[in-house]
Formats: sequence, structure tokens, C-alpha cells
Amino acid sequence: MLQRIQSVYLILAAAAMLISVAVPLATFYFNTEVVVFEAMGIYLNTELTDSTWGLFAIGLLSSILALITIFLYKNRLLQIRLSIFNIVLMIGFYLYFGFIMYKIYPVQSLELSKVGFGIIMPVISIILTILAIRKIGADEALVQSLNRLRG
Repeated sequence: MLQRIQSVYLILAAAAMLISVAVPLATFYFNTEVVVFEAMGIYLNTELTDSTWGLFAIGLLSSILALITIFLYKNRLLQIRLSIFNIVLMIGFYLYFGFIMYKIYPVQSLELSKVGFGIIMPVISIILTILAIRKIGADEALVQSLNRLRG
């Protein structure tokens, strides 16, 4: 179970998603005021102005799903399906981030100050999940070829 490389990839993907919900995603300037965008909320001059609990929920759900997928090692096809669904969730994380940015602050007066470490983590998690899918698929192909030899 944990000795397989895809388990390591999935643990690292889960850790990356946990990091993305724990650290700031981005820092902006809005009319010369500092706006910090985190997964739990948007802070304008260190005051919570808007709650973005949905981003936190998506990131946490994605992390939990990656951890659950590790323990389904006897059903490799289900592992692959859950991993693909997890990738869709991570893409949804970015789509929801963009939706919140365009909904709350007009683009004309928003100036990017710095990209946070948290906004890069879902991309790393997607890459690690794709690597895990490839390894799970290779295991399934190996099992299928051995079943052909037996029967």
C-alpha cells in the first residue's frame, strides 16, 4: 500500500493541497490598499472583507480525496476514477478563485503585487496526481497481463 510510488505521489498531492489552503494565495493592490487573498477569506488591510470558505472546502476535499484514494489499492480502476475526479476538483479550485476575483474586485483597479505560494500548489498537486494515475495504470496493466498468462 504505502510502499508503492503512486502512494507517495498521492500523499505529496494531498500535502500540496493542504498547503494551498493554509498559506496566502495572492496579494493585490486595490486603490492603493493591500488585499491579501487566502482560501478562508479576502483581507483588506488585515480586516476580513469577504469570506471565501468555498475555496477552503474545495482544497480540503481534494486533500482528503487523495488520502482516501491511497487506501483503495485493491480496486485500481476506482483509484484512477477518483484521481481524475480529484484533478477536476483542483481545476475547479482555480476556476472558483478566478470567479471570486472578478466578482468582488473590478479588474481595472486591481493590481497584482505578488503571487503567493498557495496558488502554485494545486498545479503541483495536479502533476503529482497525473503521475500517480500513470503508475496505477501500469499496475493494472501488469495484473491484466498476468491474468492472461494464468487463464
